[in-house]
Amino acid sequence: MGDWVLAVCTAIGAVVYLNADSKLPQLQVGDPMGPQVFPALIGIGLLGSALLLMGETWRRHRPADAAPHDPNARTHQLVLAGMVAWTALYYFAFEPLGYLVSTLIYMFVLLACFNRGRWFVNAACAVGFTLAAYAVFTRFLQVALPQGVFGA
Repeated sequence: MGDWVLAVCTAIGAVVYLNADSKLPQLQVGDPMGPQVFPALIGIGLLGSALLLMGETWRRHRPADAAPHDPNARTHQLVLAGMVAWTALYYFAFEPLGYLVSTLIYMFVLLACFNRGRWFVNAACAVGFTLAAYAVFTRFLQVALPQGVFGA
């Protein structure tokens, strides 16, 4: 049931997001697509993810009485709650700390939780992803990311 709720909520969120994207102003100068392309791709990806989750959930559907009890359900719920809290903290730290510092710390802690004991690999992945995403957004997409502690 939880997968259905997640899929439906994601689909509704994607439709609302795509609706808001369609109301962005059309620019007369520059790229004919304007500022709508990147958000539209994200919305389409969200909608596609929701549809894939619905399809997967439908394929593996079992009667309620045949569903086995998951002994790790409580642990999974705590991990999910921790990830939501950590992501909320990242959201609030994004502006004051800046993209580079907040994303590096966010990624490293998540990787350290899910890939325990591999400190060098986790650090390399966190640094690599953060720098690669920073380069894509600032150099190619011309997005100004928050400078935070590095700003003057």
